Amino acid sequence: MGKDNVSYLITGGCGFIGSYVVRDLLEEGAKVVIYDFKIDQGIVNQVVDEKRLKDVIFIQGEVTDFIHLVSILKAHKVSKIIHLASPLTYTVQENPPLGVDMMCKGTLNILEAAKILEVEKVVWASSMAVFGPPERYPKGKIKNDAPHWPESLYGACKSMSEYLATHYADKFGVDSIGLRFTLVYGPGKFGTAKGAFATEIIRRAALGEPYEVPFSDETTDWQYVEDISRLTVAASKVKRTKTRAFNTQGDLRPVKEVIDYIRSFIPELKFTLKPGPFGMPMDYDTTPLEKEIGFKPKYSMEEGVLKALNTFRRLAGLKEVKR
Repeated sequence: MGKDNVSYLITGGCGFIGSYVVRDLLEEGAKVVIYDFKIDQGIVNQVVDEKRLKDVIFIQGEVTDFIHLVSILKAHKVSKIIHLASPLTYTVQENPPLGVDMMCKGTLNILEAAKILEVEKVVWASSMAVFGPPERYPKGKIKNDAPHWPESLYGACKSMSEYLATHYADKFGVDSIGLRFTLVYGPGKFGTAKGAFATEIIRRAALGEPYEVPFSDETTDWQYVEDISRLTVAASKVKRTKTRAFNTQGDLRPVKEVIDYIRSFIPELKFTLKPGPFGMPMDYDTTPLEKEIGFKPKYSMEEGVLKALNTFRRLAGLKEVKR
């Protein structure tokens, strides 16, 4: 692949998805500036090759600091922004002022800076949390333009950010794409957030640790992080799209089916199953995404889970498993 030579600023670039996006951009020869509130290279070091990592510029900064943000964009002649910085759902619920400030004002600052500096493209992380509970919608796939009924402050802030992106596109011509991620899993995701359970299933299985699997009677969407990274980079390269925010979809599979698949490699799983609803729709219409961005996932559940499982085992010094 040829050199990109485009300068990207990645907010939240030290995080889970951000680290994979950084890796993919570096492989294309792009200039990468990571802008993060805390420069912790733990995940980045795990994902990105050491030689390529030397080319990354790390800058500590808050997306709420508009003056600093603009100065960094100007200093590094950034032409594209990938905005992934965001607190987790439970953080927003526990600390509303912080959540609203970082999510709504942070996205507003990104869009305003893009307007002033005529940034070529903004790609940012929205969420399936903009939608409400399944009973709010007709049976079948959730349409891309389905109404928002967020049940969390996190979802409400993502919904507000989608409104802001549409306003800046219509009023000021800012070219942006929001991507509504679902349950992204893979090595590098940590924490106790609701959506982290998919990764925890794989990590605990890989390490032989006990785990009480939540939502075990649900069918959920399995989005492998490398697909999401590939989508994010692809979205940064397309011409202006008609749609401002897109549904995304990985591989829709029952949680029990995933556990059975892992058990075929590791029969001694120390898992107990805890039933209960996840509480959000999981089946999404991605027709606009396929038509306007030309993206389809590469990884099936089986391929993504096996790759993640073996990465966790390799990092722990354990022998990889094979199909």
